[in-house]
Amino acid sequence: MKKTAIEIYALIICLGAMICLAVNMGLMIYNVVSLVKPDLTISDHQYTTHQNNNNYWQDQSGRSNISRMNIFAPNPQKDSNPIQRPTESELTKQRLDSYQNVIAIEKRSATRDLIFEFIVILISTILFFTHWRFVLHRKQGVKPV
Repeated sequence: MKKTAIEIYALIICLGAMICLAVNMGLMIYNVVSLVKPDLTISDHQYTTHQNNNNYWQDQSGRSNISRMNIFAPNPQKDSNPIQRPTESELTKQRLDSYQNVIAIEKRSATRDLIFEFIVILISTILFFTHWRFVLHRKQGVKPV
């Protein structure tokens, strides 16, 4: 059966829409997991950093020293006054608060991504069905309504 250029165009749009749907469905499933169990989808670095006070302190004191470096000096060096480690209870509170922030950010990111993916799926679905109907009507020799 010979296809016209318009039918080929419509079928290509259908194929592209199906590819978009497949990819975005996978991304949606991942983001649903992020909403339900965000500790599974945070980065390995964030997860490891928040597992105990020593890891958290090493990560935070390393960042603090880097941020306190004088970047305008020809030879940037760390401050001679290192930051004192807080007590274990204070450090635990800081670590747990930080972990809750990481989890909240992961959930917000997943929600934002789900909204975007829902929009892409909606548009892809509309494109697919309108073009598929066009192809079906062309096959049957009926003009689409």
